[in-house]
Parts: sequence; structure tokens; C-alpha cells
Amino acid sequence: MNIDELSETHDIDFLLACRAGDLDAFAALYKRHAPTVLRYAWSRVGDRSLAEEVLQDTFTTAWAKRRSASIVDLSLLPWLLAICRNYVRNQIRRSARSRTTPFDPGWTDPASPESSLAWIEEAMEELSPTDRRIVELCLIDGFSYRHVAEQIDSTPAAVGKRLQRARRRLQAALSPRESEVRDS
Repeated sequence: MNIDELSETHDIDFLLACRAGDLDAFAALYKRHAPTVLRYAWSRVGDRSLAEEVLQDTFTTAWAKRRSASIVDLSLLPWLLAICRNYVRNQIRRSARSRTTPFDPGWTDPASPESSLAWIEEAMEELSPTDRRIVELCLIDGFSYRHVAEQIDSTPAAVGKRLQRARRRLQAALSPRESEVRDS
């Protein structure tokens, strides 16, 4: 395929060539759509290097799934953006799981009675046994809602809602205690 023909060629023609294994056609698709896919990923993840990883994953998947690609209005861009959106979601989930809060050593003296976790255990004891189990499995052990739902014979939606309510109850129980410790 001649480089002068690229601007006049529809994505369907590139896709047919890609399905036949034409790497030059895939490179032309990349050149045509990579800037848009990169901007989309960057706008969602907020970090250029992560967006570039998402871009790479998007086009790697596009090559692997080129035989099942969907064309909309003679363009592969919607299909590429759908792949990209899935990678962005995965990236956001990974980032959320690995997000941590830095430890503030000045918050409380580790040797003081306030540092004891007894007051957290007391707040946990006020939860129902099922809610306590959900909190332990989801928040402490890091299991997914689906896995926890299977463990307690429920649905992932019910687990999510019960966890939301348990968090609210724990937050309400712990908030007065946190302010006491900070004020001392």
C-alpha cells in the first residue's frame, strides 16, 4: 500500500489487509488512530506513561482480535476506543487497589493506650455477623464482591450494599474516637 493512498483509504480496507496479516496496513491504522486513542486514555487515567501503556495494550489486543473487529461508519476508531476503555477501567481498578494512605507517625504514640486496636474491634463487634464477615473478606482480605457473595450465598450487589452500610456504621463509630486521639 502506497503512503500517498493512506489518507484516502478507509479503515475497512486496512482491516481486510490486516486480517491477511499485512503489518504495513496495521502500522497505517496505528498512525491514523493512535493519537486519538492516546488522548482518550490520557484523559481518563491522568498520567501520560499509564496512557501510553493503555495505548500499547489497546493496539496489541486490536492486532490479536483483528478477525473479529467491528467497523462503524467505515472507521475502526469506535472499536479501538472500546478496547481502550476496557484497559482504562482495568488500570483504574489496579490503581485503586494499590492506593495507600501514607502513615503519619505523629498521629499517636505507638506505646500509648490510644494506639490499641481494641476500639476498632469494639466497633466491628457492633456489626451483624454477616456484615462483619463481609468487612473482613472485602476490606481486610481483599476479596472481590463476587467471591464474597459466593462465600455467604448472596449476590455481589447485596455484598456491595451491605459493605457500604457497614462502612458508614464503622465510620460513625470511629469518628468520635479519632477526634479524641487527635485532640490529645
